[in-house]
This record gives sequence, structure tokens and C-alpha cells, in this order.
Amino acid sequence: MPRLQFVDVESTSSRGWVTAFEEPNLYEDITNRANFALSSVAHCGGVDQLLHDSSELAWRTNMSPPHQAVLTFQGKTDVSYIMLYLDFVKDESYCPQEVRIDLGWGTNDWWHQTNRRVNQPQGWVKIRLLDKRDLPRRVMALRMTVVKNHEKGRDCVIRHFRVIGPKFHHHDAMNRLMLGNTTMLGAVPAEEKDRSRVLNNHLTIR
Repeated sequence: MPRLQFVDVESTSSRGWVTAFEEPNLYEDITNRANFALSSVAHCGGVDQLLHDSSELAWRTNMSPPHQAVLTFQGKTDVSYIMLYLDFVKDESYCPQEVRIDLGWGTNDWWHQTNRRVNQPQGWVKIRLLDKRDLPRRVMALRMTVVKNHEKGRDCVIRHFRVIGPKFHHHDAMNRLMLGNTTMLGAVPAEEKDRSRVLNNHLTIR
């Protein structure tokens, strides 16, 4: 796959997450599909700043840890990685050191947890969410918790937060394998019902 399109990407921009991947063409940024809720916000440091293209803007908290960002999706969504841009050199005790990611079907239904500890990061931190088969996990809610800052700091600063999903979904390939060419379903009502039943049963697996 061609990769020239990523050559000029500025690593400190919100699109800079691609520089952390050997094959960025396999993934896409799905952050804009989520609704964000932050546990606290300092002046001029909320969701808009967290999602801004520039790393000079950031989410800045205004309370004691733990700090949380809760994301919800309208439907089942495949997620592969969380990418955080952290800068210990600039932020020192405001820079997160221990982070926990919870995945679930809703804000009261968490079923998977991933923990990550970093030491004085300066750049993109990749948090893997893939399962044991290297497949994305399908979720409707995601919660990122800053458990601890460097140097026992109180508030935290996160300069970028991106949710990365697969560009090609294994569900699509499996559905095509099971159902074949579905372009002619409208001409065969009986087969349409059978195929729809198989499809619906399959989509409830994950």
C-alpha cells in the first residue's frame, strides 16, 4: 500500500499518530464518532482543546486524580488503539504516568481493562486494545482514567487524544464469506429472509 501520503505529517499535530505505526494505511482515526465527557476542565482546556490539531492546546484538569475522559459511541464500534500525546519536558508533574482504559457496552457495563505505565514520555503513546487474535474489540463506550501523574502531580495535561480503529473490518469480510454477493437479494424474497437471519445471528457474536 502507498505510504507517501504520510511523509509530510507533522508528528506533533493531531494527525501525527500515524508516525507511530509501520503500516498506518491499515488504520483510521475514528475519534470524531465519539461523544466526550471530561471529569474536570481548567480554563481554556476542555474537549475542543484536546481535539485541536495543535499540541500547544490541551486538556487541562481542575481537580485531584483520578482524571477521566468517557467516550460513548452511537453504535457498536471497532477500536484498535488509544493514542495519547504526552510531553513530560513541557508539563513535568502535570504529565500522566499511569493510565487505565476500560471498554464496555455502556457507562455501567465495563468488561475489559488495559493498564499502561510510561516514564517521562515526549510524544505519542500507543495503548493497544486488540484482543489475543490481534483483532479490534467492539465497544459502545470507552473510559480513560489517569491514575497517577509524574512526581505525584495533582492536575494533568493531555495534548492529544485519538481513537484508532481498523480501516478494513473483519466483520465485513466474514459477512461476505457467509452471505456471498447480496446485490440480488431484492429479486429473491425467500433467500433475503434467510440471508438476513444469518447476518443478524452473526452480528450478535461480538
